[in-house]
Amino acid sequence: MRRTTRKRSARTSSATETAGRNATLWARIGAAKRRRRLRRLVPDAELIRRRAAGETLRELACDYRVAHTTLGRYFVRPEVKRQLKQAAIQLRSEQRQLRARHAAERRLEQEVRQRADEQIAAEREQERRYRKDFAEWLRGRPGGGGDAALLHERDAPWLQLARDRHSTYDKEAEQAVAAGGGTEALLAATELPTVETAAGTIDPVILARAFDNDARERAQPWPLTSKRGPRLRRLVPDTELLRRRAAGEPLRTLAGDYDVAHSTLGRFFARPEIQKQLRQTRQQLRAERRALTARRAATRRLEPKARRKPTAEPEQPRRAHTARSSN
Repeated sequence: MRRTTRKRSARTSSATETAGRNATLWARIGAAKRRRRLRRLVPDAELIRRRAAGETLRELACDYRVAHTTLGRYFVRPEVKRQLKQAAIQLRSEQRQLRARHAAERRLEQEVRQRADEQIAAEREQERRYRKDFAEWLRGRPGGGGDAALLHERDAPWLQLARDRHSTYDKEAEQAVAAGGGTEALLAATELPTVETAAGTIDPVILARAFDNDARERAQPWPLTSKRGPRLRRLVPDTELLRRRAAGEPLRTLAGDYDVAHSTLGRFFARPEIQKQLRQTRQQLRAERRALTARRAATRRLEPKARRKPTAEPEQPRRAHTARSSN
């Protein structure tokens, strides 16, 4: 009886040891499978950032020339998961900083545009007063020459606007803006460090034009390349095509200008990436129209109201005309 019990215990212990060795072996095999050497995939930091930003596996697989299943097996590794979490945290921090910087830039742009509108309205008022004073000065000019004429010429009114007091910074910035440059080109031309410094140094009208150039640059969509759909044979799309379509022009008008059929444009504008660019362009156009309307309204509010009321003299020709028409 004791021999049978010893044999059974020996068999049980040997079976347990065998099972433990097998489990350890299979665990090693599984770990080796999970961490086997990458043959075609060459991962880098940009791959981790793009995946943390939300790009799909198929898009990444197309760019890295591997199968999406290969990327799926790579991203489930524990060390890669940790890298993804760290990259996601860093991206969120960068996005918060970017939003804060954009908010500060929008506030600065609003302040600059308000100052520019006030300056334009003030210059219009100065020009109106100058024309009035100059007309009075001409009416009071004495006849002949002599000291009286010299004194009258000395008292002639003169007009000095903000553009007449431009500094070297203003002239360099105006040249950069006239060439179509935005704030980056303005800073490069004037060698000023930041836009805040430029706002305190450069004429606000010039800086507002630079902001307008930036808005037009942002309105231009990304290069019109499509990953889906057949290759374009005759149509050569550009940014003006999207702006005109977003503004509401019909397909047949655009087709005549681009020498293609309207059905070709219809298929082109039906692509998902082009529809996304159209939505962005429409939003930008609406923002530009709102900004222009706000600037015009501010200019009208700041302009002085005309004090002269319409007289009744122009009514005589209308009555005479009415009498003639009745006859």
